[in-house]
Parts: sequence; C-alpha cells; structure tokens
Amino acid sequence: MRHDLHLSGALAGVITTLPVLCFGVFGAVTPPIAVRVGIRRLTLLAMLVIAAGLAVRVLAGSGTVFVLASTLALAGVGVANVLVPTLVKLHFPQQIGLVTGVYTTLMQLSTAVAAAASVPMSDALGGWRHGLGVWALVAAVAAVPWLGLPRERVTLRQNAHRVTWRGLSRSPTAWLLAAFFGIQSGNAFTQLGWLPALFADAGVSTADAGYALSVIPAVGVVVSAALAALTARLRSFRPTVVALCVCAALGYVGVLVVPATAPWFWALLLGVGGGMFPVGLILIGLRARTGQGTSALSGFVQGIGYVVGAAIPFLVGLLHDATGTWTYAVAVLLGSVVLLFVAGLGVTRIRYVEDEITGTGEGT
Repeated sequence: MRHDLHLSGALAGVITTLPVLCFGVFGAVTPPIAVRVGIRRLTLLAMLVIAAGLAVRVLAGSGTVFVLASTLALAGVGVANVLVPTLVKLHFPQQIGLVTGVYTTLMQLSTAVAAAASVPMSDALGGWRHGLGVWALVAAVAAVPWLGLPRERVTLRQNAHRVTWRGLSRSPTAWLLAAFFGIQSGNAFTQLGWLPALFADAGVSTADAGYALSVIPAVGVVVSAALAALTARLRSFRPTVVALCVCAALGYVGVLVVPATAPWFWALLLGVGGGMFPVGLILIGLRARTGQGTSALSGFVQGIGYVVGAAIPFLVGLLHDATGTWTYAVAVLLGSVVLLFVAGLGVTRIRYVEDEITGTGEGT
C-alpha cells in the first residue's frame, strides 16, 4: 500500500494512529446525535458510513484520499462502539452481561479473522485493493438487518431527565469507568505494539515473539466467552476484576524479570488480564438506569478512555528511547495495573450515574 499510494513514513504513522483517535473523538459526539436521530437509525447510518469509507479506500489514488476514507470508516466504527452498550441496555436489560460477552467474543474473533485473511485474500484476488474491498461488502451486509427493524417506540429524546457530559463530570463512577476503560485500552494497545519488540530484544526469536503475541487475542476470545457464560451467575464483578488484575500483574512481572524464559506463558497471563475489556463494556450497561444514560455514559467513558489509551503506548515508546531499556517502561505498565485495580474496585460497587448526578442516593 505504501508503495502504490506513495505514502510517507509520517502519513503511514497517521494511519496506524487513526483508529484510537477516531474512536475517542467520534465516540464522544455520539450521544447527542443519538438523541436527535434515534439509536437504530444512527446504528444503520454508522454501518452505511463504514461501508462507504471502506469502499472509497479501494478507489483511492493518493495517500490523502486513503486517509480521509479511512477516517470516514473509522468514524462509523467509533459511533457504533458507543451505541452497542446502549442497544444491549434497551433490548436485553436483564441479560446485559451475557449479550455483551457474546458481542465482545464475536468482535475478537472477527478481528482475528480479518488480520489472518486480508493478505491471503489480497494475493488471491490480485492486490490489496480487492483484499480490502471485501470488508466493504461485509459492512454493507451487516447493515441490512437494521433496515428491517421497526422504528423504536421509545427514543432517547423522550427521557425526562437527560444525562449530559457536564452531568457525568460530577459522577465519580463515570470517571472511574473512564479510567478503567482507558488504562485497560492503553495496556492492550501497548502489548500489541511493543511486546514483540520487547521479546526480540530479550533474545526471543522473531517467530516465537510473534507466536507469543498471537496468544493474547486468542486467550481474549476464551475469556470473553467464559464471561458470557458465567456472568448471569456472578453476584459481583469485583472478584473477577481482582483475578484479572492479578493475572495481568504476574504477566508483567514475568516480562520484567525473565522475559525470554517463557514468553508464551507471560503472554497468556496478559491475555487473561485483557478480559477487563468486556468487563468494562458490561459495567457501562450496568451503571446507568436508562438507555439515554447508558448512551451518554458510553460516550463519556470511551471518549476519554481512548485518549488515555493512546497516550500509554506513546509513553512506553518514549521511556524506551530515553533509557535504552524496557525495564522502566514495563514498570510503568505494572504500576498502571495497580491503578486499574483501584478503579476496578470502585466501578464494581453498585451505583448509578443518574443517582450521583442528581444526588438521590446510591441505588441498589
């Protein structure tokens, strides 16, 4: 792609950063748009925008057009990211954990399939344009079911007391959720971006470093599926958060002390710790009373969270460049797990953001 589109290193770097930026920016503006448009209509629009952006990328003749088309597609994804917890809250209020677990499991599976299939499809179809064009068709097909759904009887605008960003800024639970989501996202981005280089510098072969990295998303699929199966039986997510944080911390300790001894095992522990992503999405649905509250909370948490998440791998890279070693960078990641643990203890308390904003009590 860089050769065909004459992409500079800087522009290629922009493309790799686009997902996080778009998820944060467009996720933040989704709730007020959903109030005006309606959640189902906006979901359909998001899917069509994704398909359109992916289709335009196939026709792009320059790097600039490719970046703009990618931004359009990722804008749709950023909007959909925020809408999913709201849709689950509205349609499956008694099965939030189960449905969110199924959703995150399928999302991780589809991510793995896309990563594995794009290059072979490009080779088989005659170039990267055709290989990427397949995903535009997939997005278009995914939009079809939304055409047949009836208009929602109760739209988000009909709630008597709308939850806003200003209101959420007074909610301790909203800030704890944003911190929880941001720290776990930052750890995930850092692991995917820097872990192979860390293992390689420790003497692990390039192939083994790649295999170790592949363990993380594979374990994530298993953890998401397990959460989907067990969530109905959980009285509280606090023990789950504690267990996941312990696994993540042990993984980083292994990477810090003996990275080359058993890289796949440290990756396995980090993959289990990555189960905090579906937990965060589940808690977004559980910490608001209404669909509109869930939409606003989802935008608040993901808007702030992805900005925090983008900063962590950048900081890790700076520390490595400044010190010439991974020791301080991994120590920072280990410290971030401690912060994640503290935030997790807070968000697992049964509170509702609407109650904190209005001062009507904690709720049960």
